[in-house]
Amino acid sequence: MGIELKKLSLADCLLLEQYGKLRPVYIAERQPVNQFIWEEFYETLFYNNDTYFMCVVTSKECTAPMMPLCRLEDIPSVFAEIKYHWNEVLNKPLNMFLLDETFLEVLKKTPGFTEEFRIEDSRDNYDYIYDAAKLKTLSGKAYHKKKNHLNSFLKNYEGRYEYKTLSCSDVAEIEAFHDRWLDNRNYEDRHNSIRSEENGIHRLFQNCSFIDCEIGGVYVDGKLEAYTIGSYVPETKCAYIHVEKANITIPGLYNFINQQFLIHSFPDALLVNREDDLGQEGLRKAKLSYQPIRLEAKYHIYQNR
Repeated sequence: MGIELKKLSLADCLLLEQYGKLRPVYIAERQPVNQFIWEEFYETLFYNNDTYFMCVVTSKECTAPMMPLCRLEDIPSVFAEIKYHWNEVLNKPLNMFLLDETFLEVLKKTPGFTEEFRIEDSRDNYDYIYDAAKLKTLSGKAYHKKKNHLNSFLKNYEGRYEYKTLSCSDVAEIEAFHDRWLDNRNYEDRHNSIRSEENGIHRLFQNCSFIDCEIGGVYVDGKLEAYTIGSYVPETKCAYIHVEKANITIPGLYNFINQQFLIHSFPDALLVNREDDLGQEGLRKAKLSYQPIRLEAKYHIYQNR
């Protein structure tokens, strides 16, 4: 039958969980929430069989598959199948996006791969991985400024704030805050993705009860002033933070919700993936300031044809 692509639905996004367990994968794109938010922006299609799950996305450059999710030992045969389809069935060169280090290293051992494919280091797409314990405690010299910001918030708003674990019944209130938050933001949007992200977040809210995710919020003077959405992979003990929005006129609020969300929703997490910065200078500076223990590298490959 070959590779027949279909439009990615919510139900298909949820399949990512089972395929993501075939080997340890730490990139944010292996999470259903991430794929669902960005499905419209990338016009995502997908294919799956008993061996692998593959998303196919459209960018300015071309339409190409993302790294398929499969077992480590199946990477060579899965890649060969996809390459055959692109070259012989579609008569196109195979480009592939967002490969992690493990997948790429297996391909490099394939005879002729490095001559046939150009490898591009995609720094703008690197995910930031943190020590969960450090983000929960903000202990140590490296987090001194963060701890000061947190303590300042706790002092200045003593008796006025409350952290709550939210649910789908709170969606209307979250959306109302999100729209207020948008009205007070200036954006650096190198990839023209901000509006698509907002559309994806609203679609996520509309399907809240069907998606396995955690939501946290902070109320100040009885009004929602920050919220965040995350998910968790118990096999790798890694929490993924997909959305985090806070009132920027309240100093220390971002520090507070960042910490409290991990404490309340992901007590067993050892690692935290706070996703990429998409090359936005301010966002990169903010993510680096939280002292990641590593950057989860991602690569694109382009076939020389």
